Amino acid sequence: MKKLFCSCTPKTSFDRCELTQGLLAKRCPSCAAALLAMDDYRQWRDRHFPEIPATEPAALPGQEEHSKAHFCPSCQHIMGRYRTGSAESFWLDYCPGCQLVWLDNGEWAELEKSGLALHLDTILSERWQRLIKERKTLSFRDALLEKRFDAETLTEIRRIKNWLDAHPKRKDILLYLAENR
Repeated sequence: MKKLFCSCTPKTSFDRCELTQGLLAKRCPSCAAALLAMDDYRQWRDRHFPEIPATEPAALPGQEEHSKAHFCPSCQHIMGRYRTGSAESFWLDYCPGCQLVWLDNGEWAELEKSGLALHLDTILSERWQRLIKERKTLSFRDALLEKRFDAETLTEIRRIKNWLDAHPKRKDILLYLAENR
């Protein structure tokens, strides 16, 4: 990897480091951000963890941060922001062209603690990001429903919805209800 410079202070270059045993990355001595090459990550993961169970987005602890976008230290393009969990949590910055992940100070430790350190490819996938967006939308909708209906009515709505979802003639029932309102 060519010599890369961090954007935290002018001309601060990244130094080699180990994020965890055997996983090489580059770290900024000023802001402690790490830059992880996905090829290095995949080699480390495949060497130490040949069988990885599947995972789904979960609610992760922490504050959602809205920090400024990072520029890729290699190509200088704006890195994409990828949500790590379905609740308020941190984002990973990723440059798909250069295959580099920017980890702010403490983010690798948070990924390890949450059990997601072995799932960077999954987190950076379109499927993962779509699932998180869908869950956030459903959560927002549920919050609106809770404001609109009392608890008893909401419980009944959810019971009817579950019954309809499982019913083999769901479409016919919905059509009948829509025609007879």
